[in-house]
Amino acid sequence: MDAFETHLPKEIVSDPLYNSFNPRSEEYVRRQRAVFDLDKNGFSPLHAAAAAGQVETVKATLGVEKKLCRLKDRDGKTPLHVATMTGKIDVIREIVASCGDCIEDETVQGQTALHLAVLHQEIEAVIAIVELITETNRIDVLNKKDEQGNTALHLATWRKNRQVIEVLVQAIPEESRSFEVNAMNKMGLSAMDLLVMFPSEAGDREIYEKLIEAGAQRGRDIGTTNVERTTSTSTCQERAMESQSHKELVKYFTFKKHRDSPSEARSALLVVASLVATATFQASLTPPGGTWQDSSIPAVSQNTTSVNTTNQQAHIAGQSIMGTFNGVAFTLFVFFNTIGFSVSLSMLNILTLGFPLRFQLQICMTAMYFSHNTAMTSIAPDHVKLYCILITSILAATTPSLMRLLEQPIGMLTQFLDSRSQKFCSMISLSCKRFVT
Repeated sequence: MDAFETHLPKEIVSDPLYNSFNPRSEEYVRRQRAVFDLDKNGFSPLHAAAAAGQVETVKATLGVEKKLCRLKDRDGKTPLHVATMTGKIDVIREIVASCGDCIEDETVQGQTALHLAVLHQEIEAVIAIVELITETNRIDVLNKKDEQGNTALHLATWRKNRQVIEVLVQAIPEESRSFEVNAMNKMGLSAMDLLVMFPSEAGDREIYEKLIEAGAQRGRDIGTTNVERTTSTSTCQERAMESQSHKELVKYFTFKKHRDSPSEARSALLVVASLVATATFQASLTPPGGTWQDSSIPAVSQNTTSVNTTNQQAHIAGQSIMGTFNGVAFTLFVFFNTIGFSVSLSMLNILTLGFPLRFQLQICMTAMYFSHNTAMTSIAPDHVKLYCILITSILAATTPSLMRLLEQPIGMLTQFLDSRSQKFCSMISLSCKRFVT
């Protein structure tokens, strides 16, 4: 409330019916001031009304004070942003009609209402906002970039939304269209680069043709026409650019607390852990090289001076063929497969905390754990069976605890190696610059 005290009207004019000391006039003033109240997330009553699509409430609230349309919540979202994310077209038009400047407001991530409409795939909201941008002659909003340097066209291409791409391209003035569609983000990627980097099964061809028609190019082709370079200089520069592009790409996909949803991150981790558990469990049933389909014990001749053995080694049906001929390789396979399976089960156990039917899920995971250990022990040949029993029993049970103990040392080692690699890359870049000069 204090943060927005300056936005409070200096004087609230009462209705003529309440010009006396009637207590009802105090109630009227109290209700007018209530529209400035914020909850713990910074949401005002106008935010709530905009999200619910209550046009009349929004209109009445803005009638008290138009500056309310620019109040921001904890994430920097205004009522217009909230209405855009939920696709409330009438509310969007009402807010912009009351305060045209709010269409340029940005969140803490530098996203405008147009960015949010594209991200949430609210096509009607995109069309409405583009129309309002054109009507209010604020064309520069079409090309605004967020904190990652992405324009609305970048996001629409990433989302593979052909209809939105067409709306955005047509809204850009023709004289600057070829320039704006080739805007690059902080990773040096254009909209065309995103289309090529993240292919989908259908729709890419139509999007590609639409971007080409608008004059779109790959980032590496922009501004390189008629530029003469020597072979050695070009090679050094390309290596430096590839190194920088790799760093930016890693930074772009790194989880960010205020950008990425924790629930989406948990869902992604659940999928990955489930895939790892499935793959490693399947490997315990069908190991590399397969298993013997029959049993064979080579015959020993009666002659005490010589032993007549066949070329085939002794084996029992169901045992691993690789383990029969190469015990070391099979033991290593069991070792790493058991680590992957145990860690994936541990992740599933952590990620499902508080889930319904969790007790039944834990019974399922326990049964899988012992099934995996039994399978690995059963397919192990006799000469490596003891090692496999130790690995699947002791190592499997202690792996989650070992991971927690080794997490910090491994993290420090990784940081050390990263710093060394960065120094090496900077030395190469410096040598390239000296060579060019």
